[in-house]
Amino acid sequence: MDAERIAGYQETGRRETNGRQVTTESQATAEDTGSWERAAAFGPVPNRHGEPGQPGQPAHAVGSDGADAAGSDGSTATAAGIDGMDADAAEVDGIDVRSEPLVVRDGCSPDRIPAGRWPSDGSLVRSEQFAVNEAIAQRGLFAVHAPPGTGVAEVFGDLVAAIITERARRIAELPSAAAAFGESRAWSTHLVAAPNPALTGLEIVLAAPEPSALTAHGLPPIGAGWRESATAIDYFASTARLSDGVGAWAMLAARLGDGAANRAFAERWWRGAIRGTDVLFPAGESMAAALRRLKQEGPAVDWPTAVARFRAALARAENLASERSGVAAAVTRISDLEQACEEASCFAEIAQARLAKATEREPWVRAALAAAEQEHQARLADLGGHELGRPAIATVTAGGRAALRSSAALAVALAGGLRRRKNWREWSAARRELRAACAAAATRRDDAAERVATIDATLAAAQAAVTQTASEVTRLEAEIGPLAEAVAAARQRWGDHVPDGPSQAETEDVALIEWRETSAPWADEDYATARAEVFLAALELHKALITAQADVFAANLGALMDLLSTDRVDALSTTQPLIPAQTAPAGAEEPAGARDAPEARQADGTARTQAEPMTPAIAAAWQTLFLLVPVVHVPFGAIGTLFADLGPVRLGWLLADHAERLSARQASAVLGCINHGVFAGDSAAIGEPELAANSALTANSALTANSALTANSALTNNGARTADSAQRLAERKARYGTWLRPGPADPGGQAGPASSAGLARPAESGKSTDGAGRIWVGTPLRVVRGLDRATIDLRNDLAYDGLLVSDRD
Repeated sequence: MDAERIAGYQETGRRETNGRQVTTESQATAEDTGSWERAAAFGPVPNRHGEPGQPGQPAHAVGSDGADAAGSDGSTATAAGIDGMDADAAEVDGIDVRSEPLVVRDGCSPDRIPAGRWPSDGSLVRSEQFAVNEAIAQRGLFAVHAPPGTGVAEVFGDLVAAIITERARRIAELPSAAAAFGESRAWSTHLVAAPNPALTGLEIVLAAPEPSALTAHGLPPIGAGWRESATAIDYFASTARLSDGVGAWAMLAARLGDGAANRAFAERWWRGAIRGTDVLFPAGESMAAALRRLKQEGPAVDWPTAVARFRAALARAENLASERSGVAAAVTRISDLEQACEEASCFAEIAQARLAKATEREPWVRAALAAAEQEHQARLADLGGHELGRPAIATVTAGGRAALRSSAALAVALAGGLRRRKNWREWSAARRELRAACAAAATRRDDAAERVATIDATLAAAQAAVTQTASEVTRLEAEIGPLAEAVAAARQRWGDHVPDGPSQAETEDVALIEWRETSAPWADEDYATARAEVFLAALELHKALITAQADVFAANLGALMDLLSTDRVDALSTTQPLIPAQTAPAGAEEPAGARDAPEARQADGTARTQAEPMTPAIAAAWQTLFLLVPVVHVPFGAIGTLFADLGPVRLGWLLADHAERLSARQASAVLGCINHGVFAGDSAAIGEPELAANSALTANSALTANSALTANSALTNNGARTADSAQRLAERKARYGTWLRPGPADPGGQAGPASSAGLARPAESGKSTDGAGRIWVGTPLRVVRGLDRATIDLRNDLAYDGLLVSDRD
């Protein structure tokens, strides 16, 4: 289990490999406010009117670090947009979600799941829910590895629902509906009211490169079980069908692009005009007509009641989430306790083995001590007996001296003396040997006694360790017991939506992995229903705001439709940018052709002077459109010209599909006016990025000149290599992802999607590859819908290294 320990979360609570919970500043903030939804998920709420941060000022657009872009004196700074597209930027240490599956389990905890979800009959599977949660939690750029057939549309749908729900929460905090708009800004004959900055920064641009725009994933369809509820709310369904086709159920997305597409949209959506060939676009109520009708209903709007309905739906989802968060915490705690119990059991086994070994050695050690003591006693006895045989030394008396005067007696005496001296020397040598033997025996006895003391201490320590570890195992098991009962009770209520059991940490068993990956964590019927109802209630609150402020919406959107209906948008790439002039550094040369640039024209054809900036009014008009239509679906190549007049104002979210076909150099210009980006693409099929047919966004000086990302990074020069795709550069900075090993070439000479498409894989560098030739990709979507296992197995062999699983039983 050690190999599956959780590595960590960025910008939220994270877990270290030792299981210790680490609380970050953003998590502490959410806990202090008592909100189950992470306070940092969408960044701080911008300043209100009357403070720096109104439309036209960048302070309301929170950057990737959450800081305001304006200084303390209210002066504006250049909008930085998303950081992270610089190829030379520092890379983060990635967490492989396949080798650390518990990261995904805990990343799908209810306290990380957004309050609102897309009203579909099914729920997001494990990897999809994790991608949604992390895309919201991590600011800046987020990479999703999305092979064909995985749930990109479903992920985008839940992201859209979460963002709309967040804006509804901010709407509910307004003191009145009138507080949604503030100071009016003049633009030609139009008067545009600026939306409250608290409601901005949540705009959504859904985009794809031009070669893939027609096949790109849009928003998913509504579930059959939710059509009746959607009909009851009626978020401009007739207008949606008029502008987006028969399948539209709510006015959630506007399809824009080049001038012709924009004019067609304005004709259908705003004026209600249809052509005879538009068989897929039935007649319906235009937005202008709907707003005129709502003006009559506006005074009847009960704003407190509308807010109360949304808050009631939100509170119900919060209560259900809180209940499930407790069980999720128990599941995580059980994993921690099981690991600790496993470690304690290992220590207990080690202590038991030491005790058994010491017990086994104890008789031998004590026998050795007894033998050493016996030997020592024997040596002492030998020494004592030897002392008793000590040779005598004769004493010469006076009589003896008289007797020695004879030569015979002297000879006898000398012989006896020599004999006694010899005996003494022999006895002394033997005594020294006996004394040495006694000392050696004493040393052996002392050593044996020390070994006995050591074995006694070892026995005591081992016995204490066995007792302590057994007690710890018992304590941990006792703590697991109630938690396991709570989880078991939850499984009785919510079934397999409770992500517990051995499959959650499995990294080898294919069947267990497939079962785990196809599950929908915490998506039981009650909670899933409540979350979808929150999203529908958010739409209902938006409609109440639109009804109450129908005249403001009509004026703002009428101005924007006039802009989209003219050829002026098409000409922006060749005319002077409609933004305040940038002050050139001292001594800098004037750009070539600057003096000869055509004069900028307003919508009515009159010239605009520097004293008459149009950017704030146009930005406010766009923000009003996003307030009513949350998503603008547009090809990448049209973003530059479409939003050229935003100036320092940045949009909220970019959801990019097929990002593997978007060049990093092209994406860098777009990201300069975006706060958050989610790039979904298939890195296994990356080849030379196909540039959009309309390269206006890289040529449009209004966007590139005001993007600190493009002006201050190496992207405009050497930062983004020509062969780099936006998806690859985003994945190199991805905190969560996995390693893919390129598949072997097939007999036909093809080696997976890259080869089959006739594309050459660009050279990789840095964290994107390892020594084994594998590539690092973003957070993977693993479940393929609608394909049989044989096809999925073939795709895994060719390009996906066993990543994909089937949704079929």
